[in-house]
Amino acid sequence: MIFRKKKYHFDPVTLTFEEIKSDRKTRGGEFIIYVAVSMMITVMVGFLLNQVFGSAESIILENRLFSLDQQMQGLLNKGHQFSSILHNDHFSRDNSYRAILQIDTLSENVREAGTGGYVPRNQFSLNNDISDTLGNLITKLNFQLQIQTGSYETVYKKALEHQTALSHIPAIQPISQKDLIMISSNFGLRSDPFLEQQEVHCGLDFVAADGKDVYATGDGTVTLVKESRIGYGNEIFVDHGFGFGSRYAHLSQILVKEGLIVKRGQLIGKVGESGRATGPHLHYEVLYENKPVNPSFYFDNSLSVDEYQGILKLASSKTRTDLK
Repeated sequence: MIFRKKKYHFDPVTLTFEEIKSDRKTRGGEFIIYVAVSMMITVMVGFLLNQVFGSAESIILENRLFSLDQQMQGLLNKGHQFSSILHNDHFSRDNSYRAILQIDTLSENVREAGTGGYVPRNQFSLNNDISDTLGNLITKLNFQLQIQTGSYETVYKKALEHQTALSHIPAIQPISQKDLIMISSNFGLRSDPFLEQQEVHCGLDFVAADGKDVYATGDGTVTLVKESRIGYGNEIFVDHGFGFGSRYAHLSQILVKEGLIVKRGQLIGKVGESGRATGPHLHYEVLYENKPVNPSFYFDNSLSVDEYQGILKLASSKTRTDLK
């Protein structure tokens, strides 16, 4: 219902105010104008409210965008933390491993996957396009992880080779400390007991009772078993690979055959005095690149009797396993 003001005019004849009544056409026009003005006002108010406060859909979308923005920022922070772990822990540790194993270290440019270096955390900013920043960081980390994984695989293979090499180096005494009486002759010049003149002694003489055990000092293959009564007498030669070899001479018994693969600490013979010997002992040599070297530089004098027995026990168990 439209409420409109009543209009009056003054009648000079009757000296009274009389109401001016509109006809139906006039009232219809006034109604149309009223409706049009009301709709315009409604639209304008709605538009202004939408601009100031936003529609319900736009508010929901803005909230979702804000939530996604926060999630991306969280991922960005975690990515940066992971990058810090890579630089501070894995890269430095990997370089240490490479130095120990004598592998060339990776350059910083390779470590950074050619992306121009490490980006400090305080340079990440929401003023930049966070999605682009996050995408670039993920791409960079992916490349760095591939490089680091490949590096660890190289280090692991080299470590296995190094472990194999260590097990082949002649690194223990050929006679147990509990059986050893003394070392009667060292490596180098000495007075030959038979010729009574200065001669080069190419090994160490371990004095022990006749029949005491003689052990292989490193992993290798028996390449020579010689039974004679002159010179070295009954001897064994083991090729350890990696340039190393070892000789065991003046044995009373030989317990291995040519071609046999032996383990460090494996029983291979017995102490004797065959060949040129003044009494029961083991003449022991270490050769590197076919040249005699001082065995004392290789075996570990710090091993206790129990530790030595542990090596022998381990070698015995490995030998039994290989024979199965």
